[in-house]
Amino acid sequence: MKLKLFLTALLSLFIFTAAFAEKKIYTEDQFLNLFDGKPKARIAKYLGEPDSKEIAVQPKGASSVIGRPTDEKGKKKKDKVDMWYYSNIVKSGKNTTWKKVEFTFINDRCMNIAFSN
Repeated sequence: MKLKLFLTALLSLFIFTAAFAEKKIYTEDQFLNLFDGKPKARIAKYLGEPDSKEIAVQPKGASSVIGRPTDEKGKKKKDKVDMWYYSNIVKSGKNTTWKKVEFTFINDRCMNIAFSN
């Protein structure tokens, strides 16, 4: 009985520790070297699921705003553009981190990384 109680407590402690383990914090250079131009799978492997995701859409009437057609003739496939957001994983100073990191993916490859507060 004591062994069963001990193993249950140990398992609970392990699950609690794993759930609240600190995220790895990267410097800006480390972060850019690891993830710039890389596929989504690599980013998900290192960072896990993002805090939030968004899909880019073309606004209605975009052609009239930019003064040229937005549909290119002869282009067979439209690019898929989406953004992933992570919080507090990149150092912005000695004791601070950027509040948000945005990855912009075009066709599942990271084409832009932005840091913001």
